[in-house]
Amino acid sequence: MMGCVVDLHAHILHGLDDGAATLADSLAMVRMAAHAGTKEIVAAVHASRAWPYKPGLAQRRWEELQHLVKDEVRIHRACEVELTPEMADRALANPARYTVNGTQYLLAEAPEDARPDQVEALLRQLLEGGLRPVLAHPELHPDISRQTGRLARWVRAGVLLQLGAGSLSGAFGSRAETVAARLLKRGLAHFVASGGHDLKGRPPRLDAVRLVLLGEYPPEFVELLLEHNPRAVVEGAEIEPGPLRAPFLQAHWRQFWR
Repeated sequence: MMGCVVDLHAHILHGLDDGAATLADSLAMVRMAAHAGTKEIVAAVHASRAWPYKPGLAQRRWEELQHLVKDEVRIHRACEVELTPEMADRALANPARYTVNGTQYLLAEAPEDARPDQVEALLRQLLEGGLRPVLAHPELHPDISRQTGRLARWVRAGVLLQLGAGSLSGAFGSRAETVAARLLKRGLAHFVASGGHDLKGRPPRLDAVRLVLLGEYPPEFVELLLEHNPRAVVEGAEIEPGPLRAPFLQAHWRQFWR
């Protein structure tokens, strides 16, 4: 049985991006997550062209929210950095400002208008600078989602992939669901997170997707995706580069690499 579910990606800090709009929304989202079994949650804040990052305000909102929810849920701080040359330079110049809990792990999002080769160059730059990019929901990108081989190359280089719970439950359509399932079966996805933005469309809960995953995979693999690996990120512990290693995935690996 799983212990402490850790949601690696949820926009629960209010008034900073397209996530929670008010403090009441923030509280409702955190309590929804707690009711669904989440014990730790990463409060991601967009750092992008559309949503300029305000670290001082984000810090105050994080402290306020943690104070109000007390020990219901442990909240960690992070950005979801848009992969542009400017943002990559900023993250490398001041990693602690942008990474998850000031660790080496950087939650990053590929812009829809970015070509895969542009994203690849920026991921390489981050890796060479000592950061471990966690690429958020690659199954939703119009071009990257079609290039499993390229994603596999990124994973072998040290990039980590985070799938969205909504993708695996079909909330974002059949293509996203198919791509997410393929990445899981080939050992290329390291985390499943809610990507929560609100209470209805993209809620911050992992209980439903946990049941979906348990219907397809052994409990220890589900625990790896929802607890062990995300906790390693928030604690700054090392995650081995490359595809996940599990005996039941070997058949899929052999098929993939032929």
